[in-house]
Amino acid sequence: MASNATTGERQGITFDKWPMRLDVSVEYQDWILVAMCILLVAIWCLPCICGRMRNSMSRSFSSWVYTRLHVFFCIVTYLNIFILMFTIGVLPDWTANEFVLYVVKFTDWTLIHVQKLITSLTILFGFFLLFRFRQRIALAAGLEHITVFRFNWRDIVGLGVRRRPVEIFIWKTEGLQSSAGKVLKANDIFVECHMGHNEPMRTRVHNNAGSQANIRESFQLNVDESAPDTLMTLFIKDQALLANSELARLTLSTREICGIEDQTGKRRSTFAYSEEFFLPLNLSPSGTIWVAVAPVDDGGRDEERAPLIQEDSLVTC
Repeated sequence: MASNATTGERQGITFDKWPMRLDVSVEYQDWILVAMCILLVAIWCLPCICGRMRNSMSRSFSSWVYTRLHVFFCIVTYLNIFILMFTIGVLPDWTANEFVLYVVKFTDWTLIHVQKLITSLTILFGFFLLFRFRQRIALAAGLEHITVFRFNWRDIVGLGVRRRPVEIFIWKTEGLQSSAGKVLKANDIFVECHMGHNEPMRTRVHNNAGSQANIRESFQLNVDESAPDTLMTLFIKDQALLANSELARLTLSTREICGIEDQTGKRRSTFAYSEEFFLPLNLSPSGTIWVAVAPVDDGGRDEERAPLIQEDSLVTC
């Protein structure tokens, strides 16, 4: 605001100096000057404003002024200076020197806050990139199979989540490459499974299995049919002394798991570890794994627990 505010009673519009003076409150004078500055900037940007408008008058003005921009800006610059000086002249508590001083202060304040704003926007943009490409970043880091936050927005908003258990049967693996960390010993193979909110599961280690192993094990998972793109990753690993090494992997989505279930589980009344009941799937980078998927009936929990409470099932040590 202006610093040389006059004291005493305000007289409104006076004609003691040509052409007139607006002897009103300093706050009103400040707002008049701010509004005038906004108007002058709008006049200076008139070609850009009219270029965005769609009415016939704006189009006619844009087509006329774009061929005479140098003339337009020269005339408008002198006109804006005249209007600005006239406005400062009719405001008794403002001078041209004070206006220039406040313009410099405003420019300095704007640049400081623009720097802070750019820094904040850069940080937010970095977080957006991390969230937007989180799957690719996790894939590049080799952590795409690990679930850090077991959070589902469908549970928060109350949407239906169709979770049900299935059982993954693994018969055997074939054509595996040798571990790079072993030279004189065959692979000690085991299978590790990661999928969404499920805890990681592993089969037992098959010692000295080499390039193939008869796994003949199963584990149960909860699949969410409302999220068909959730991935299940099967790792075929070799147990080593210090760290396990990955030999091959298989990645299946929930949609693909349900498809395998339709072929191997839902249409079978009997089950056996044979080619008739399993589906061979190619591993990456090499090898084959035989997999079957079957639905799990949670309604049979009482029948499963019954043998444990029968007297004949208890063996006296």
